[in-house]
Amino acid sequence: MFKCDELIYIQMHKTGCSHVASLLSKLFDGQMIGKHNAATPEDIQSTPYFISSIRNPWDWYISLWTFGVQGNGALMHQLTKRMLPKPSVSLLKNPMSSYQTYVREFTKDTETWRSVYDRSDNVESFRRWLRLIHDHNNSRYLGEGYGDTPIAKWCGLMTYRYLYLCCRNAQMLKGPARLSSFDDLVQFDHDNCYINYFIRQEALEDTFCEAIAKVRPLTVTERELVLQLPKTNTSKRMLSSADYYDKESIELIRTRDRLLIEKFNYSPPNSKHN
Repeated sequence: MFKCDELIYIQMHKTGCSHVASLLSKLFDGQMIGKHNAATPEDIQSTPYFISSIRNPWDWYISLWTFGVQGNGALMHQLTKRMLPKPSVSLLKNPMSSYQTYVREFTKDTETWRSVYDRSDNVESFRRWLRLIHDHNNSRYLGEGYGDTPIAKWCGLMTYRYLYLCCRNAQMLKGPARLSSFDDLVQFDHDNCYINYFIRQEALEDTFCEAIAKVRPLTVTERELVLQLPKTNTSKRMLSSADYYDKESIELIRTRDRLLIEKFNYSPPNSKHN
């Protein structure tokens, strides 16, 4: 996150967040604290304004996958390698947890995961990866506590990341199945989302300026900086979003990331493979 006296910016993965944080560091006297981390309860109580960023879920999954194809990203490394914990005192104190970790890592099919991170123009690999990511039986391999939540059975990874970054009481996601329906999830988001403004990745510069204008006016020079600063950590792809999706994969995301799609009024790409 980027934190200063005027605001906190919560960095949602693959939404242009590194670029936004870089812009903020040039406009405000603040500091980076971690990266993809949520605000603390103390931050929420004491900070007047919160910003985060969002992206069309169909495009977000392509970006997450192509970033991994390029050899980048914690998720790709998590899935394609056995993340065995090193011996430590904490492991000895909790042998059951240690056992479960070793079982999870040794049962992870790293060869299959590596096979779907092959080429950024291989739409079949992308669709297979997408099905694997959204198979509840694989959720425990994705890290970030996603597989420990009851909602992983019917809620997508992007939505989970949004909920634990942008909502209070994220620990409720890991408790008993209090959130057992889409309506429950909508209510949880309504009651707990603490973000005041979302920068949209597809209109990043305009919505960034709108977000900052709610805090203070931007000078002409500052607006020029926003428009001219090169992007960072971009995922390279040769095809359009529509090339990657067929009817089945479009409906998979429509179902599992319905919360974000409806909240931010996103539409699927016009698939060329119906």
